[in-house]
Parts: sequence; structure tokens; C-alpha cells
Amino acid sequence: MKGQTHLAVGLGIGVVASFNQPAEFIPIVMVTSGVASLAADLDGNNLLNKRVTKTAKQFKEFGLVIALALMFFSVVSLFLDKNSLPFLNESWFTLQSKLLLFVLGAVTLGFSLRKQETVKNILMSLIGLVLIYFAATNELWWLVLFALYIGGAGWFAHRGPTHTIWALIYWASMSYLLEESTGVKGLMIISTLSYLSHIVGDMLTKRGVKFLVPLTNKVFRIKL
Repeated sequence: MKGQTHLAVGLGIGVVASFNQPAEFIPIVMVTSGVASLAADLDGNNLLNKRVTKTAKQFKEFGLVIALALMFFSVVSLFLDKNSLPFLNESWFTLQSKLLLFVLGAVTLGFSLRKQETVKNILMSLIGLVLIYFAATNELWWLVLFALYIGGAGWFAHRGPTHTIWALIYWASMSYLLEESTGVKGLMIISTLSYLSHIVGDMLTKRGVKFLVPLTNKVFRIKL
């Protein structure tokens, strides 16, 4: 099932759920239901990580050139003094700075030689780490769980663990903490139903999902 269809179903759940919510809570409900309806496909490329996927593609296209330029400049700068590059201040002309520049180039080179999907997953993991730091600092425990999810989902096979009952339970737990944090009553149920709608939607396809893996490798499909 396409991402737009999953999103439409999730937003539909949000609209229905919004009827009993105060006006100020409706945006929270809609955003939560929309994100939840798409989250299971963070194990691949979807509407939520579209921008990160695009960045990974650009990194693959230009990363090698940037990496080689950084490493070349680092090596050349070993033979230059501060008068040769007047646009840099004197504090830059230390061996440590030049070595750090070379290491940065080497790391960039390593990333640029990896597959685009791997680069995208690395970027998502870095975003997750930043969110974990922010969330832990501000005691937003639901955001810690969300950050762990978005940082790790991409490393699994498509329609793998994120499409199982265990992921659903994880999402429900995170959504409970979100409800407690925002004070929006019923948000856990709304979010969990939106996530479940994605799994059920994929059950309607020929490929189906292995909803109870690793307990069983049975593929669950819903035939209409």
C-alpha cells in the first residue's frame, strides 16, 4: 500500500477522534495520527524520511569530491604557514587542526563509498541520537522512545520488525507516555490505531506481513 493511502487512513482516524477533543488539542491529534500511520515504513523510504533520503543521495553525489578536497587541503596545509592563507586565523595553523581536517575528510570518504540506503540510515541514527540527548535533558521520555525508533528502524528489512505486534506494543507504550506528557485524553489509542492501520493496510496486499515473527513465520494476509 502506498504511503499516501496509509497517511489518508491515519488522518481519517485523527479526524474522527478530533470530534471529542478541545480545539487546542486537534493539531496534536492530527500530527500524531499522521506520523503513526507512516512510522512503520521508516524501515525503508517513505514520506517521513523523504528529506533525509534526498540528503543521502546528494551526499553520495558530492561526498567523494568533498572528502578528497578536505584531505588534500589538510596535507597541503602541512607545508604552508599562516601567511600563505590569510583568510584563516592563526589558531587554525596547529597540527591538531590539520589532523582533524584530514580525519573529517577520511570519515566523509568512508560514508560516501557506502550505499545510499546505508548513508540514509546513518543520518537517521544521528538524528535519533540528537533527539535522545534533547529528550533526556528535558525528561521527555516519549521522545526518547520515538528517537530510538526512528534511529533504528531503517537498519531492519522492509516489512520486518516494524510491522509486528512487538512494534505495535512499543508504539503503544510510547504513545501512552505522549498522552501523559500532552494531557490529550485518548491519544494513546488514537496513535496505536493509526499505527495498526498501517499494518492492516499492508496485510491487504499480496505480500502481507509476518505479524507474529519470531513466534511464527506465518504471513498474515487479508483477502477481500
